[in-house]
Amino acid sequence: MTKLKLHCIIYFLLSYSCSGNSFNVQVVRHSSELLKCDKIFANNLKAIEERNEILLQTGSIDTTDEQSPIKSAIVTIDKNEIALTLIKATTLNKETTERYQGKGYTLILTYQNNSGQSGKLVYTGKFVIENSRFKKEFEIQGKKCTL
Repeated sequence: MTKLKLHCIIYFLLSYSCSGNSFNVQVVRHSSELLKCDKIFANNLKAIEERNEILLQTGSIDTTDEQSPIKSAIVTIDKNEIALTLIKATTLNKETTERYQGKGYTLILTYQNNSGQSGKLVYTGKFVIENSRFKKEFEIQGKKCTL
């Protein structure tokens, strides 16, 4: 009986300590004022077009007149808008992979260009975001930013 109690206490402590430190990627309903938006992504196109939901935005941030705009991604984590800088982008076999970093996070966006129902360009893929302790993956669809 004592061993069972000890196991229960250890399980409770581990569960509580691990769950409290994870991060939450949140949906927003507007594009960021920091970003000249190029692409927006959500769980699916219906979420974007009918509910105005955005999980991830990509584009560029214009910081000064002396420096060219910085290619960036914006994601909202725990109610904070996080700007990540593009580190590397590659396209291989019609699949684009973009790696962003900033504020202790690394985000890898992978997508392919497809034609949607109305012939519009649609992006289909996933993004993985992680920090030093946690990692989350999202299947996504996206489109050109028109918000």
